[in-house]
Amino acid sequence: MKESRTLHERQISLGTALMLCVMAAVVGIASCYVGMSWRTQAVQNKLREIDRLVADRYVGELDTAQLADYAAAGYIAGLDDQWSGYIPAEQYAAYALRSEGKSSGIGASAVTREDSIRISLVYDGSPAQAAGLEKGDWIIGADGLTVAADGAQAVVDAIQGEEGEPVELTVEKLSGAVEQLTLTRAVVPQKMAWGTLLDGGVGYLRIESFVEGSAEQFQTVLDALLEQGARALVLDVRFNGGGLVKEMSAMLDPLLPAGTIITLTGKDGKSTVYSSDEAMLDLPLAVLIDDRSISAAEFFAAALQEYERATLVGVHTTGKGRAQRTYTLSDGSAVNLSVETYYTPEGRSLADVGIAPDVEVALSDEQRADFYFLTAENDTQLQKALEILA
Repeated sequence: MKESRTLHERQISLGTALMLCVMAAVVGIASCYVGMSWRTQAVQNKLREIDRLVADRYVGELDTAQLADYAAAGYIAGLDDQWSGYIPAEQYAAYALRSEGKSSGIGASAVTREDSIRISLVYDGSPAQAAGLEKGDWIIGADGLTVAADGAQAVVDAIQGEEGEPVELTVEKLSGAVEQLTLTRAVVPQKMAWGTLLDGGVGYLRIESFVEGSAEQFQTVLDALLEQGARALVLDVRFNGGGLVKEMSAMLDPLLPAGTIITLTGKDGKSTVYSSDEAMLDLPLAVLIDDRSISAAEFFAAALQEYERATLVGVHTTGKGRAQRTYTLSDGSAVNLSVETYYTPEGRSLADVGIAPDVEVALSDEQRADFYFLTAENDTQLQKALEILA
């Protein structure tokens, strides 16, 4: 078994609803449990009993690889931990690539609904950027499929593919013009941090996630805003699903005084402590949070709140208090398992508690649905933060 310390904070699971029927379908799995400790004896006995029943009575054909995947997913689902999950071998390569802060495709994020695909972010140096795609453009077809006839998911699946392979896109621009484009898929770094200088000298810095490389992007954006004369900062971690603790800590270091950033404690009671040094950027700060600010995004905001370095604006966060590591298995699949609990600088767990904003401001349902296309003028949470920093 190979361990990869990724500390991913997103659930990856095949679903709990299928667990019982999945476990009942396993053939030949029992031999894998020989030598396991008494703590899993009930699992071992159950699988052996089902194995004998299926071998003696089941009349259908068996796909043993599929059964093994579903059995593994059922086992992890049985932990009743929403943050742990099983990753089939055929999905692991894409998962690992995302963990590295990269993606293989056209180099853009999109908001996908049942009947539409709209580009929300174009990555720097990507095929999408080279082809002139912009935030707000609509993808209406790919490789002969259309959203109208085949559905959005079918078009998304058609866009995905191997590096170096071409894909034909039909795009409706913001102007209403429809263009036919040929893009060559590539592996490109995701855009995880970006910003702009708003009126009044306030820098807006958006953090999309905390995956590998995000801290470097964050620092580049922060330096650019300071060079432009930013006198205060709004840090936006709304709709941020978390990521790597080391990336989060690296971003917080220049914003905090010397002290603890976060503490992670394993099953053996041993702790890992991430800390900041004395160097600190002394600017007024506000942080935007919501119920989709999860894990590293919550602890990012919590640290700034506890050190009284920032005013938190938005709504109450999710409340996640466990860190995961990804362990690759012998067949190329993997398990993303909760193996540590983590605590704020003051030693608080956020599990099932989350953090409350200092100033509560909610977006309307329409604003939430259109979040990635809000402007500074129609984003009520951002406007409140700007008011506070004025």
